Amino acid sequence: MTITDLKVYNIAVELENKLFQITDGIPNKWRIDQVKQIERSSASISTNICEGYCKRFYQKDFIRYLFIALGSCDETQHHLRVLKFKKFIDKDSYSIYASKYKNLSVRILNFINYLRKKNNL
Repeated sequence: MTITDLKVYNIAVELENKLFQITDGIPNKWRIDQVKQIERSSASISTNICEGYCKRFYQKDFIRYLFIALGSCDETQHHLRVLKFKKFIDKDSYSIYASKYKNLSVRILNFINYLRKKNNL
């Protein structure tokens, strides 16, 4: 089994790539603050899942990294709301991506719960 066999990881990578496409058109003035923040938080999701996966033989560490990924996912949702509020993304794009990131949060949390139950943690 490899990291690419994890559905939560693949979804996170896919969303990260799509997010970069929708933020590409935001004016340079806002790129340093708003755009870089959302790009970093989105990238952090898959990165932490991957780093935790590398420590999967220590289930508590794996779960800890999944919680960090969950926090980054929630942070990304926050940045999406800010971008919508500032009208950098339209309501339709916001609705689509907010829903996808919320779904990813649920998947990560379900995965955490599965690992806890499986390992009696």
